[in-house]
Amino acid sequence: MKKIGKMFLAVLAVALMNPFAGSAATIPETLEKADQLMAEVIAETGLKKGDPNLLVLTNAGYGTINGESTEAFLDSARDKTGCSPGIRSLLAIHTSVEEPLWCSVYRKHTGKVVFFKWTGEDFHRQTMDASPASILSPEGWKKAASGLIGGRIFSVISISLTWAADPPWPLLHAATFHDHFCPGLNSGYIAGLHLIEKMPLQAGDRYVFVTAPGKCAADALQVMFNTTAGKSSGYSMAMDGKTLAEYSSGKIRPATIAMRVNKKADRCEGVVLGFDWGKAYEVIGVKPGEMAPEGGPADPMFWIARVKMSRGLAGLPKPQLLEYIVELKSFSGKASLADRIAAGNPYSVILNQ
Repeated sequence: MKKIGKMFLAVLAVALMNPFAGSAATIPETLEKADQLMAEVIAETGLKKGDPNLLVLTNAGYGTINGESTEAFLDSARDKTGCSPGIRSLLAIHTSVEEPLWCSVYRKHTGKVVFFKWTGEDFHRQTMDASPASILSPEGWKKAASGLIGGRIFSVISISLTWAADPPWPLLHAATFHDHFCPGLNSGYIAGLHLIEKMPLQAGDRYVFVTAPGKCAADALQVMFNTTAGKSSGYSMAMDGKTLAEYSSGKIRPATIAMRVNKKADRCEGVVLGFDWGKAYEVIGVKPGEMAPEGGPADPMFWIARVKMSRGLAGLPKPQLLEYIVELKSFSGKASLADRIAAGNPYSVILNQ
């Protein structure tokens, strides 16, 4: 019995020491490799564990390794780097469960990024210069994107560089859910700030949002207010440019319908919100043509301009941000109005009240 007890304690000690130990009979060998690789990557950055200039991004907990879940890697990343969610330096990026595990380590000030991911049989890594002077040039972007990181470059670079601007937590959190930063996400966050100030919730109220066309702003609002399709409080629908132009005011196009609904009081109050992109482009120093180059997403400037806009907007004070929100129309009615608006052409319902 004593021998059995000692053996049990030894096994328990190993399990407690190893972040990958769990109910599984064996520790996934691939996660052990990720654990070892993380230690090498930190050494490559030249920083010590816990340095405030470190940022770790990973899809651990979402991505998988040959069908294995990877949430254990979050503990490993924390233990090896000293980064953590509580100090905003270890961020889990939302991806499909079909995507393999990946991780990036970013060194603020120098812009060094080490990226590694599971490629089917082993982990491979890539080191790149993500300093703004390098990565925010077409040549630098192309060079980095041609490597292992591929299409994930926008996620890693947009979040890393905007993180360095010290964005508010709700905005940063929205970016982890959205899997990248982009100006549309910023605009949704700013719309949320506007609503908190101009149309705050009272007892029994809840927000219902309709984004038409369905754009990135919806994800920011969902994260801020827990408004989801499953809770019948977050809707997105397609809207062609011609139809949208009918409801525009000058150059300001409608983007989000925000409603404050109280079913007990049988009340719905709402507002159609637009965003003054022209003013925002001018302040940040990005040209509309850079946001929509002729080559589209194939042109690195398409992505670079979005990183610049997100990073720039994230660093502006709240009073200035609120100036970009435009209320195009206010409306009110019974609580059922929210359902009618979400059921068809929302702007037609509002304007034809």
